[in-house]
Amino acid sequence: MINFIVCGLEDVLIHEGVNEISEDTIELIAQLLKQDIKFVVATGLNYDTVKPLFGKVQNSLIYICNDGGVIIYEDKVISKTPIDRLTCLDVITEMEKEQFGGDIRLVFSTEREAMVSDHSDDFLKYLKKVRITPVIVESLREKGDITKITLCSKKGFDEKTYEYIYTRWAGKVNVDIANPNQAFITGPYVTKGTAIELVQHVFEISEEDTVVFGAGYSDIDMFGHSYYSYAMQSADAQVKHAAKHIAENVNTILEDVMRM
Repeated sequence: MINFIVCGLEDVLIHEGVNEISEDTIELIAQLLKQDIKFVVATGLNYDTVKPLFGKVQNSLIYICNDGGVIIYEDKVISKTPIDRLTCLDVITEMEKEQFGGDIRLVFSTEREAMVSDHSDDFLKYLKKVRITPVIVESLREKGDITKITLCSKKGFDEKTYEYIYTRWAGKVNVDIANPNQAFITGPYVTKGTAIELVQHVFEISEEDTVVFGAGYSDIDMFGHSYYSYAMQSADAQVKHAAKHIAENVNTILEDVMRM
């Protein structure tokens, strides 16, 4: 019996140009919660940004944030995996080097918020476009317990640049690419998929009772932790190939789950 639903956020529940979740979706989630079905949000964004999107159900959801770096339930952190402090400092130092020409700018995420030291207008506008609302700090070097580093490239990551980043840090942390203009670093072995596995263990839920919806590359490893995996119709071919099913929208499937 399905009792565990994991839903990606970006390009699943919210889409380009839309920064809110529909009331119909929130109402469906509320009905599922009444049936003792747990609902998980899995996102690359930070908790303080994501939670208010869910209105009346926001206090009842499980949040996998920062691409698996932190898991929060009932406003309490049930798991977080900080990136090694020396790695954080090394990332800052490397990105300041002349070879990158100031192209790559950094967002450091703690368990709840995102921080930047670059507050130029063009960068803040870009972050708003990708739904990151940062706290501006004087220096990122002074911050601890970082669970995700986002590397934002104005011109986009070419193969050579990404290979350099991957080779330098992949032995110590998880390095992945979110889209052509964003790469990210999380703690060792941290992915959305490993976060789902942990939540399943905590709540004693099986993969056979789990439904997962995803649309991005970082959602792919979530599919391996569910019997019912859905890629959104708008997703890239690689993402759709990794899922068992394709969904045009989430609400239709949620309604089917309720009827079941």
